[in-house]
Amino acid sequence: MRVINGLNYSYKLKEMVKECYEKAMQHPFEIYLFIAEDPDIVEQLFFQHTHYLVNIEIMSWSKFIQQLIVENHLTKHHVLTHTEWVYYLRDILNTDKFHCFSNDQPYPLIDKFIPLIKAYDLNQTDYSQDIIKNLKLKDFIHLYKALKEHCDEFTHITAEGFLNQQDLYSSYQHIYIEADHHIEAVKQTLIHQLAIQNDITLLYTHQPDQRLMNLPFHELCKEALTLNEPTHISEYLFTQKNTVSSTNEHYFTFIAPTPHQEVKRVIYSIQQKIVDEGLHYQDFMIVYPNSSYIHLLVDTLTVLNIPHSLSMTSSCVYDKSYQKIISALDCIPDSSISDIAHQLHQEELEKDYYEYLESLFDYFDIITAQEFKEFFTATYIHNHQEKSNTLDQIKICTIDKVKTAQPKHIFFLGLNETIFPALIKDTGLLLDEDIQLLRKFQITTPLNTTEQLGAHHNDILKALLQPAISMTFSYCKQTLSGETLLQSSLYKELENLLTLHPAFELNYLPLDDYYLSGGLITEKELLNKNIQDYIHSHNQPVQLSRETVEKLYSPTLSVSQIETYNKCPFQYFVQYGLGIYPTKESQLLPNELGSLVHYVLSINIDQQVDIGTIVDNYILQDENLQTKISNSHINQYFIEQLKKDLEMTLTVLKRQLKISQFQLHDKEKKVQHDIQGMHFKGFVDRIDQYQNYVSIIDYKSSAKDIDINLAIQGFHIQMLLYLKMVTELYQKDPGAVLYFNTKKRILSVNQNMSEPVDENEFYKQYRFGGYVVDDESHTVISAMDPNFDKKSDIINVTYVKSRNEYKGQILTPKQLKRLLEEIEKHIYTLYQKMLEGCITITPKGSDQSATHAIVNPCRYCPYHSVCGFDVFYNDYDMVKFLDIQSILGGEEDAV
Repeated sequence: MRVINGLNYSYKLKEMVKECYEKAMQHPFEIYLFIAEDPDIVEQLFFQHTHYLVNIEIMSWSKFIQQLIVENHLTKHHVLTHTEWVYYLRDILNTDKFHCFSNDQPYPLIDKFIPLIKAYDLNQTDYSQDIIKNLKLKDFIHLYKALKEHCDEFTHITAEGFLNQQDLYSSYQHIYIEADHHIEAVKQTLIHQLAIQNDITLLYTHQPDQRLMNLPFHELCKEALTLNEPTHISEYLFTQKNTVSSTNEHYFTFIAPTPHQEVKRVIYSIQQKIVDEGLHYQDFMIVYPNSSYIHLLVDTLTVLNIPHSLSMTSSCVYDKSYQKIISALDCIPDSSISDIAHQLHQEELEKDYYEYLESLFDYFDIITAQEFKEFFTATYIHNHQEKSNTLDQIKICTIDKVKTAQPKHIFFLGLNETIFPALIKDTGLLLDEDIQLLRKFQITTPLNTTEQLGAHHNDILKALLQPAISMTFSYCKQTLSGETLLQSSLYKELENLLTLHPAFELNYLPLDDYYLSGGLITEKELLNKNIQDYIHSHNQPVQLSRETVEKLYSPTLSVSQIETYNKCPFQYFVQYGLGIYPTKESQLLPNELGSLVHYVLSINIDQQVDIGTIVDNYILQDENLQTKISNSHINQYFIEQLKKDLEMTLTVLKRQLKISQFQLHDKEKKVQHDIQGMHFKGFVDRIDQYQNYVSIIDYKSSAKDIDINLAIQGFHIQMLLYLKMVTELYQKDPGAVLYFNTKKRILSVNQNMSEPVDENEFYKQYRFGGYVVDDESHTVISAMDPNFDKKSDIINVTYVKSRNEYKGQILTPKQLKRLLEEIEKHIYTLYQKMLEGCITITPKGSDQSATHAIVNPCRYCPYHSVCGFDVFYNDYDMVKFLDIQSILGGEEDAV
């Protein structure tokens, strides 16, 4: 067996092709085989020497393996199908005991196990559990060996694994193998076995130096013959040495604002070169770094109707047959996999689905219909692929597939840090520390992270040494969401090694892209003016005049309106100034359901009227609501469920009233008041009274609470201001400001289903949100829940016996007064900005994701297309994190 190494991949490949051709001509009755990573490319290289191939065959490694199986009459054997993989691993996880693996969610875990077990098999990673103390490694080998036991004598994990156990014959006397991607132990053993009877030549991209790209091949190339033609790149790439740049004139570069613009620039460059130089699509190659670029490439190429080598993939999830199976499983009882497959086989399906179901007929494990859905989605992966059949097309590939026989114009996309070269993390199931432990016992393993990076560097070198008319390297400055992207270390190295010329200017562009690249068409005066205005204004509207403000805005405000202005002045302007509302949808809206719930609770909180009757009467009075419900079975079902939920809600509310000494005083009470010269009005859902104290309660269809920090900055202030209005209206003292969440609760307890459920635990799920206003006498707390010992199941208050004090969501009257002063100060500032005509596109935001979700209005805003929020021009108005204790005074945990 002969081993040939050398870093200049293209040179070495051409020389070996030439040698193979010449020897084949000298020995016409002997068969020569060339196993290539890209057989089409190697075939083109042979055709540079001859017009026909008589005793020379070219094929891929996988085809060669199939050929060996046929030649050696081993066709009874087969490799595990994906369905068999999932079925066997599911069974092992369900029946065997493991230290580290759970069968609660087996299918995502199985997806990770499959490549690991294949790697174990290909690398002959076999060991006794007794010599390894690491529990995870014990589990891995247990899983591997258990799977092998599930396989009969004709079923195997990998084809190479079972071929290794045979006495093989091959009809090819002379075999050349591109072996860079065939370094696993099993493949190497197979090659050595064939070398006993056959003349084999292995080609590796390797040089005995310390660069990472050589690391995976050192052991394999100890006795190699070197065949190399050194180049500036092969000698200095990844050395980090300062060298004199190559004077080659065919290297170019450009920088794009975003990946989308980068892709467009490349494709438009190709179009222009085809027009200007009379080239063909096949004269070009695009190398992309990862899958995020695929849809950008496909979309742009499709719009321009350019043929390319990327497959157009559509998911089988959208097949009618797929959806039929998913729907049918909702009606099928739990049974065995085989029985369910037989029942589904009676549906009208496409041929592929029948064949799949028939493959399950011998699986008799019991399974629920719901789990069968998971099994089906995990095993039926027949995505549809359409590929261009034309010969004249742009070749598009990842870095490990860059092969060309004829010089091309090659574009390398995405030379950004962590993108190209790829960031290879030590996060797999088999970590570097596990591999290191196995190697201590001389156990062969898959590549560790460093070796994987070396193999990636090796692919990069091969790509850069392909024959090329020109090479263009590009990177982006930021993502579409505004995140900064940095040029990669590879790009910086190439800048040092090569003379990178600016890519030529584009003369032919679609209008949008021409303007985006800084172009201007003088005849389009209005367009030019609008663009300049946009750039100058940074996508901010002009301030309204005082006269316009008076015409647009009402002198009376609701608190929710001022809260909207606080979140985003522009949203307030469009909604309440211009009076623009989104079109009515067929689905039931939260405000519609909220109004219905409020109506039912206001009637039944102190009465006993049939809930179904109240709901039906309410719907009859609302024509729009009636239409939505009558035209939709989903809406009808939702209303029926709502009636049941309201039964439970009223049970809880009446229980709370019965326990509490606060009693119902008023419902749906209209309140209005002047605050800092602003006239506010609104409705309070419920007012309770005890002695001289009043509490107000707001019914909400989801969880809501008061965040003091955010309230000072204008968020969720409605109820706090209503409490002020109510206390002044009735001349009473403030008792509590509370929210009641009407949403149905689910009690999660870890106990036997036959044991009775503790009712108190259930009722605790319905505690009020909000704050209790209580002084040192604790009159309000005691009246709110006279029965509680340690923690109330009505309000968010806890009694700490050791310190004889109450903790939780409590405000003192002094703190409430200070809080209201801060809120009034803030809304006065907002009101002044409103009167000044400020309608800026500055929605509130936060650098804390949880807070951002509360304060930012953009996610559900119906006016996105109106404001055109631009991440490059518009900024969020960030909320602050205030020192509440210093503002309100008192103990920190009191608020």
